[in-house]
Amino acid sequence: MKRIFVVFLCLCMILTGCHKGTKQNDTNESDITATPTQIPTPQAETMTDKLLKLNSEWSLVQSLVDLEVDYEAPIAEAKVAPYTIESDLSNIENIDQFSGFTEEQTDMLAENGFVVVPAINTRIYYTYDDNEYKGVPNFITSDSALHLYHQFYDKSLMCIEMNGLYQDLDQMTEQMLEKSILLMQELTDEDLVTLQKQNVIYFLVARMLFTQTVDVKVSITSELLDIAKQEYELCQAAGGYQVSPLFDTDYDYSQFTVRGHYTRSDELGRYFKTMMWFGTAPYAFEKDGNFVYDNIYRALLISYTTFSESDSNCDAELWSKIYQPTTQYVGASDDVNVFDMNGLRLSVYGNSDNPDVFNDGDYQNKLTDAVKALPSPQIEATLDILSTPTGKQFRFMGQRYVLDSEIVQKLIDNRLRPIPSSLDVMGVLGSNTAKELLFNVYKPQDTWAEYTDKYNTLSSKVSALTSEYWKTNLYTGWLWALQDVTTEYDQSSGMPFFMTTDAWKYKSLNTALGSYTELKHDSVLYAKQAVAEGGGPQAVANQHYVEPNLALYSKLLYLTENTISVLQSSGLQNDKITEAEESYKKMLKLLMDCSVKELQNEPLNDEERKQLLWIGSTMENIMLNLQLGIAEDMGSVPGDISDMLVTDISTNLSNYLSLGTGYFDDIYVVAPVDGKLYLTRGEVYSFYEFTATERLTDEDWWALNGIITVHSDYGDYMDLGDPSASRPNQPIWIKHFKSDTNGVKIKELEVDWDNLSE
Repeated sequence: MKRIFVVFLCLCMILTGCHKGTKQNDTNESDITATPTQIPTPQAETMTDKLLKLNSEWSLVQSLVDLEVDYEAPIAEAKVAPYTIESDLSNIENIDQFSGFTEEQTDMLAENGFVVVPAINTRIYYTYDDNEYKGVPNFITSDSALHLYHQFYDKSLMCIEMNGLYQDLDQMTEQMLEKSILLMQELTDEDLVTLQKQNVIYFLVARMLFTQTVDVKVSITSELLDIAKQEYELCQAAGGYQVSPLFDTDYDYSQFTVRGHYTRSDELGRYFKTMMWFGTAPYAFEKDGNFVYDNIYRALLISYTTFSESDSNCDAELWSKIYQPTTQYVGASDDVNVFDMNGLRLSVYGNSDNPDVFNDGDYQNKLTDAVKALPSPQIEATLDILSTPTGKQFRFMGQRYVLDSEIVQKLIDNRLRPIPSSLDVMGVLGSNTAKELLFNVYKPQDTWAEYTDKYNTLSSKVSALTSEYWKTNLYTGWLWALQDVTTEYDQSSGMPFFMTTDAWKYKSLNTALGSYTELKHDSVLYAKQAVAEGGGPQAVANQHYVEPNLALYSKLLYLTENTISVLQSSGLQNDKITEAEESYKKMLKLLMDCSVKELQNEPLNDEERKQLLWIGSTMENIMLNLQLGIAEDMGSVPGDISDMLVTDISTNLSNYLSLGTGYFDDIYVVAPVDGKLYLTRGEVYSFYEFTATERLTDEDWWALNGIITVHSDYGDYMDLGDPSASRPNQPIWIKHFKSDTNGVKIKELEVDWDNLSE
């Protein structure tokens, strides 16, 4: 598979400079990309010694390059030999090794071929390690493969943020504040001077959030400084909807609750708050059907400032260095941004170094037409009471459009259905089981008649999407992979018996939602949200089985290679991350090879069986190397005491639709191996969906599950107690495949301690 980000890598290599004094020859203003060249920067003058002039290269750039990707789906015919399970499980070869199954659990194993039981695994590999020592055959789940991709996606994004984007954001906030003040002093049009004062406050708040102090050295009036301090304190308090002192509209300050992986260090917290400000603070272009020209001029002035000269890197370059890699992870913004406004400026005013011209009445009609041509956001909050702007608006670096948020947003009604469900997303993506639950169990159409039509419209839109859309970025690619998780099979499909049962359809939905929760957790800063009001014994098991999902594993391999391409383009590929990448890719290829053989009734070879035996150690090493890779680039980063997590995906005033993954559960599967049946064991997600009155952090979620981090001189460790009475229940539909108790006991194989194998 070819590297798909070659274009992006070339762009990043080209855009290594953007210093004042550079010059570009033969530039066409209609070009969508620039190729700045770097020459020595004169040292005689500083920003305060000269007028604010446009950068000769970046001032002509109107958008950034879109990247093309490639993927080829593997094909294998499924023809697993049919088999039956005796009601007393007597035809399972290793059943005598297990005891303690309840009558209900025995019935589920016989009727469905599998059962899930509760466990207290805080890591996805704990059961696999235990299997190796106890001689239990491994059942390698799609949950395990998906969870490892989450680890890779999350940790690699963290590396990019802290080893590159953090420094770019530091420089950009400092320069944009300095230049905003300078522009305010240079403007001669008094109306524009007044408007620019708001921009000064805007970037002063950003600088305060980044430095986490109001003590920023600036020469501005006390009035402007006081407004910035008020905004900063509201952001710090993160208390929910309040009227913004700067924008004079309702603004959701709860968004500044640091969550996701951004709670792991002070630097990540600063990055989160600053980027949240840039991503959500709005300059509304429309109100009551009319254009708000003051905000349009403010956006033009911000764009002019961004594309003007700096003593160091041009801010347009810094902006693109932050936006481009995060776009590859999550996607593009659907709000008007600085590059959009730069294109508007060029089309209306030309490449003039005089920003006072923005308020020239001769350009009014042309400006109006240009603003009309700007796209409206695809995700718009549905608000009746709040004054938060919802239409066309400018955000300096807006949160990104993601398909699932559009789905959730359009399936909300403020009065009749203010709280959506993650089942909306899975159903529209193609899960028949999610659709049946929605329409036959939860029945939103009974209280909101328009729900059905809106759902069907979205389903038609999604089903018409081609592979080219799904390959746009890593986020959409992840959603694409989840479609393979919820694929349903009947008894004539040639798939193993357990995958053809109704119970497996619910288990697969649980898997998809667990992975979806991790996706939303990892992208919580960037993705726009819907708003409404090691070693073992010689005597070991040798009958391991892989959940045969060839399409899923191949897409995860594709996504992993693309993730690595982004890291390489950013210059952040270190030895430990490379080692984790190679191990994960090798594991996925193993799962693909084993899936093909299982589907075609071919035996696994000795090497494949050995690698499946050690799968727990492989998973542990991948995750350890990812953590060490972060520490290598960022310094000491606290390791998570648990891989359980929580996130919020929709806002309704002070109620937040939240998703969580709890302890990883054990799954027992009767699998056909070499013409016989064996009881195998693996791990799966435990999924939660609930509403909360505050945005929860992972640490909050761990506490709800009875997990407490204990800090000591020798490091942090986990204290495991009883879950809180406030912990929500899992959805009722998990009872189709999960039992309430776990009294299973396993008779360990005898260990020959003198002959350990590795």
